[in-house]
Amino acid sequence: MRESAFSSALERLPLMPVIALGGAAVIVALLGPEALTTALIAAIGMTVIAFRPQWGVAAILTMLMVQYGSRRYERGGAAGLASLIPVGEGLVTMNNILGLFLALLLVYHVYRDNDWSFLRSRQLRLVALITLALAFSAFVSGIDTADAIDLGIRATSGQDPVRLLISRGLFLVLFIFFLRAPRDLRMIIGVFVFLAVATAWSGSAAAITGGGRPEVADYRAGGVEVLMGGSQNPNRLAMISTLALIFIWEYSQAHSLRRWGWATGAAVLLLVLTVFLSASRGGVLGLGFAGLLLFVRRNTGSSRIVYGLAVAVLGVTLIGQIVPEQALERLSNIPGITKNASEGEGGGSIERRGYTYGIGLQIWRQAPIFGVGPGNWPYVRFITDPQRSAAAPHNSVLQALCEGGLVTLLLYLGLFWVTVRDLLRCERSPAVLEAAAREDLGWLLAATRIALVTFLVFSLFGDLWDLIFSYLLIGLSAVLIQRYLPLATMPAARPA
Repeated sequence: MRESAFSSALERLPLMPVIALGGAAVIVALLGPEALTTALIAAIGMTVIAFRPQWGVAAILTMLMVQYGSRRYERGGAAGLASLIPVGEGLVTMNNILGLFLALLLVYHVYRDNDWSFLRSRQLRLVALITLALAFSAFVSGIDTADAIDLGIRATSGQDPVRLLISRGLFLVLFIFFLRAPRDLRMIIGVFVFLAVATAWSGSAAAITGGGRPEVADYRAGGVEVLMGGSQNPNRLAMISTLALIFIWEYSQAHSLRRWGWATGAAVLLLVLTVFLSASRGGVLGLGFAGLLLFVRRNTGSSRIVYGLAVAVLGVTLIGQIVPEQALERLSNIPGITKNASEGEGGGSIERRGYTYGIGLQIWRQAPIFGVGPGNWPYVRFITDPQRSAAAPHNSVLQALCEGGLVTLLLYLGLFWVTVRDLLRCERSPAVLEAAAREDLGWLLAATRIALVTFLVFSLFGDLWDLIFSYLLIGLSAVLIQRYLPLATMPAARPA
């Protein structure tokens, strides 16, 4: 009996990676004690990940969010944590090494268990089609990367857009395959929320102290010292803060947090304040849209209404006292409502976006079916725009249309439509809600759907669909849908 149990335990061990690591350690030991120490640290880390691969996926997600765009700046403050992660050179980076190791683990698990269920995910298949469409677009575009480099539009150290898309797609595969248990999903959300709150704190401090990024006004939240590299842009900082607020709010509503209620309230106020400090009109619009979805989702009692009003009053008071006057002026400068909107704070931004949309339509007409290729927007805009600007499209729909053509845009729209539809089917099923409540995932099911719809609102004001945050939301949705949609589609039991 003991022998059979021992043999069963051995069969469950990922022996191939462990043996490979042991052999590598022996080889490195021949090179000296320093190499041996490094190899032992790596071996211990990878052995842990071999038994807990979901931790490896969380580590990749953390590194991708923290390191995004960090190579262009010397980052300090909270963002200095990025310097603790070895950057590497070319393809030999910590992200790639860890991803390769997890990919080998995936192959081993599939070989051992013959589990191909992750390939049934509609989200994964649609992302694969999007990646193939964009890769084909890059192939037929005829644009030489060297031309863009010569013009100074694309840095020689920048990652190839197609390779970036493939790596994001592989991350989605690892996410869907390894993060299946409820505790793993809660863990990955905890990682994102922690990083988002720390980023909101550092971004708000940049606005208050005037340490913002050189490309934007110094009174706006963001800057090079935020923890998440992707939130250096104030509009993206507002989006990240709003998404984190959604998950915190839904979790707090599903659990009685008497001891930690104060911490939840403080985090929510910080995130709301950060959105206003970003002075992003699209950010405030996205925050209001998310707040509306959160409010109408529940049958709110009188006590919650009073609590919500109290938080709103406190938030308005803090906004009036902390948010700079220029930021409030920029937020209130709305075309069609504000008189002489183009002359006020942020008026130039409105005009530039309108001009960009016109240039975008000209670019799309050059290659309407498959687009000009991923990452080629700055170059094509530079040679198309009479003003010789290479500025970003600031609109995910426009970026997908221009870089990938109608084919890619329709695939993206199909991806989001199918995902939101399936999440709604799960939420409307009593059987799913009962099962999700038992596993403490009911709140996450609703929060993911609200976050995804809110993300689409933010997509109208920024180029976001190729960022890691998009793949995080799609990965969460795919796992939840695979877990609960079969229950939603089962016929109801008939009484005997």
